[in-house]
Amino acid sequence: MMIPISRAAKELSVSQRFLRKLITQGRIPFYRLSPRTLRVDLNELRDYMRLIAESKPSADTLQREGSGE
Repeated sequence: MMIPISRAAKELSVSQRFLRKLITQGRIPFYRLSPRTLRVDLNELRDYMRLIAESKPSADTLQREGSGE
């Protein structure tokens, strides 16, 4: 489902600025319809965000590793 960045940000509960940063970094795919119009695939974004969430250690894990236990 191709949607504007503004709608994708709302659907994923992130800022438009964050999504634009990911696009600039080449970390997420996007589709340019015209010089000023970008669209993203919501399913691709959800998959990417899921990967980010799974790869980040939780605060609990960080505390246990830092305490030497």
